[in-house]
Amino acid sequence: MLTRAAIAPLLLLCGTSLLLAQETKSTSTGVFTEEQAKKGETTYQRVCGSCHGADLHSTEPEAPDLTEGAFKFGWQGKTIADRFEIIRNTMPPGRGASLDDQTYLDIVAYILRFNDIPAGNQALQPNINLLKQIVISVP
Repeated sequence: MLTRAAIAPLLLLCGTSLLLAQETKSTSTGVFTEEQAKKGETTYQRVCGSCHGADLHSTEPEAPDLTEGAFKFGWQGKTIADRFEIIRNTMPPGRGASLDDQTYLDIVAYILRFNDIPAGNQALQPNINLLKQIVISVP
C-alpha cells in the first residue's frame, strides 16, 4: 500500500513534466516573420542603436552587446518571455514600457534574426503565456 502511495505522485510528476516538455518549442522552428524582424530593425535603429550599436555591438559601457558571445550567453536557453519582459520593463533606460508590446516583440525578432535565428511564417504576438513556451536556441 505504501509503495502505491509513493508511486502515484511520482507518475503525476513525470506526466506533468512530459506535458510541459511537449508544450515548449524552440526558436529554431521559426517563431517570427521576416517582416516582423524588419519592423523591429527600424525601431531598433531609431530607439536602441545609439547605445547598443547599429551593428548590435554596444557603444556604451553599460549597454550589453546583443550579438555573438554576449547574445549566446545571455539568451541561450531563456524563453522569449524572459527577454521580452526584461527589454520591455527596462528599455530605453529610464523609459521602460514606453513602447507598445508588439513593438518590443518586433525588436526581439530583429535581435534574433540578426543572430541567425531563422524566421518562420507566424509573427510573435504579445501573449506572455505563449512566449513562455518558446525557448531560445542559438545556432
